[in-house]
Amino acid sequence: MKTARQQQSPPLIATPVRRRGSTPVEPPAPKLVELDPVIHERTRLAILTALTTTADGLQSFSDLRGALHLTDGNLTTHLRTLGQAGLVEVCKTGAGRGSSTTVQLTASGREAFQQYLARLEKLIETARQADHTKE
Repeated sequence: MKTARQQQSPPLIATPVRRRGSTPVEPPAPKLVELDPVIHERTRLAILTALTTTADGLQSFSDLRGALHLTDGNLTTHLRTLGQAGLVEVCKTGAGRGSSTTVQLTASGREAFQQYLARLEKLIETARQADHTKE
């Protein structure tokens, strides 16, 4: 037998909306700002941030690896993903011990990163507004 309190309390889980003759339909989720998954991954975001902070968007592979505390393989894998998306260019000169690899942010990479930041700011603003409406 239920107590009076149990009988009065509303269910903790929202009941799906039902339409006649159909399966349950969930109410639509609030529309959130979509963040680019290529940029949003933590290591790639750090790479783009490091490149954006230099005036020409250019850093050596070794400086980038050291600043971000990454292994050669890890950095190479993330740079390949960013390169395939057209966000960075990797340029290797020389061979063997005298070789040098540089990474440069492309113009489209800089633009995509700025768009990402704008979307992230919009998401933060939306979250703050939602938090204020609860007060």
